[in-house]
Amino acid sequence: MIDYDNLLRKIPRVRKILDDGSDETIYHYTKPERLLSLLESGTLRFSNALFLNDKEEVTYSYKLIVSLLDNTDGLNSRLFSKIREHFFNKYTNIVNGNDNFNYKYEYYTVSFSTESDNLTLWNNYAKGQSYTGYNIGFCKKELISDMERKGFFSVYGNIIYDRKTQETILNLIFKKWNKEFEKALKSKRVQKDSESEVLLKILFELIDILGVISLFFKNPHFKDEKEYRIIFINSFGTDTSKPTKIFEKNGLFVPYIEYKFLKKAVSSINIGPTLDENIFYTSTCRMLSNFGYGNKAINRSKIPLRY
Repeated sequence: MIDYDNLLRKIPRVRKILDDGSDETIYHYTKPERLLSLLESGTLRFSNALFLNDKEEVTYSYKLIVSLLDNTDGLNSRLFSKIREHFFNKYTNIVNGNDNFNYKYEYYTVSFSTESDNLTLWNNYAKGQSYTGYNIGFCKKELISDMERKGFFSVYGNIIYDRKTQETILNLIFKKWNKEFEKALKSKRVQKDSESEVLLKILFELIDILGVISLFFKNPHFKDEKEYRIIFINSFGTDTSKPTKIFEKNGLFVPYIEYKFLKKAVSSINIGPTLDENIFYTSTCRMLSNFGYGNKAINRSKIPLRY
């Protein structure tokens, strides 16, 4: 199993950019039918990151890595030519639809927002003025601590939308592992073996950290979503691997992993903008009581609807 938490400790500035350690509430937006299923089953769905988004979002970070490497001087070509080739191939395989993926490690994600009343996200889950979206507020620390107790050792943090911040993060990573590589090359033991285990370890570490960090980068056009993401790396054939299921979305067959959350991690249920807010509120109260969430706060959107 890859210890991503230990890798992030090598770059504390990056770790703090992703998550400053505050005990905030994060909000999982969803449609009413999915909310009903989610609360009835008590499970969140970690979905395979590769199949959820359009190609542009999936390849955005890979293109950024390749472009930045093409315009950065002072990096060891022996290491970074391999890094460039790796991410260029990942990008082209996705664009061309080639099935050339390593299924030993797969990234599964569940998305939240740091905002409880976000118009951009409400619009994604509502149909007209009579059909509204919902979100569930989770205590972030409670949720992540429980995941770790249940073997969901995750990487988590805010999505980075600012291009300059993205490049800063990548440059910090490049410089950190370039320094390690250069130091290793000076070792007499390494010099005797051009493909030593030490050099390969540095190469694979860099590929791993760039692969997971890339999942926290998005095109600046999506910045209004204020997304917070939790990523579980499923390592097949290990003690920590989780069984996968499949659901269909827009004709795609998407692998997912179920995580059963604690009710005490739920802090609130929030109702999106709607004209009939009183009946939506009453029906939500009744539904929550049925599933044992009657003591949770229920909030209505403060965003006014336009007639």
